[in-house]
Amino acid sequence: MPDMYAIRPCTKADTQSKDTSTPQYTPNIIPCKIHHDGAIDSLDRYWAPVTDEKDNTQTSYFRGRKLRGRRVALPDGYRGVVATPTDRVLPSSQQVPNDDDEVVEVEPEEPVKILEMNGTFEDLVVWGHEALPAADDTFVKGVEEWLQFAEAMHATPAPVNGKEAAV
Repeated sequence: MPDMYAIRPCTKADTQSKDTSTPQYTPNIIPCKIHHDGAIDSLDRYWAPVTDEKDNTQTSYFRGRKLRGRRVALPDGYRGVVATPTDRVLPSSQQVPNDDDEVVEVEPEEPVKILEMNGTFEDLVVWGHEALPAADDTFVKGVEEWLQFAEAMHATPAPVNGKEAAV
């Protein structure tokens, strides 16, 4: 069974300032593998995209290779979350019966792991080598399809011919 996660606000000591707003980010999905995970000292030294305001695209160079980026906005009502996994787990909400005479087999709950929210985003940029990613690019198409799937999955079924639809 896949892991279950709960997203919680960041609780690090450096976030105890008066400014409690969540930082806004723009994730970049680039067509290469970087063997580093975490912050870098000088982002501008390695990554400085230039935006073309006419068609809302971006151009940048990474290790001498030209990259072209297409901005993909999340639909209204959605937001992305930048999160970091933790070793913490949500406390179990399982109720134990008080009746000593009744023996009930209780299936153990899967632990719910906590992710710390570091920021949010409303759009992301998908990059391609030398050319803009096509509209049917895996990531561009994936955002649209997964959100449509999520909406369909969580929607209340509409009545059919005056009767409630079966679930």
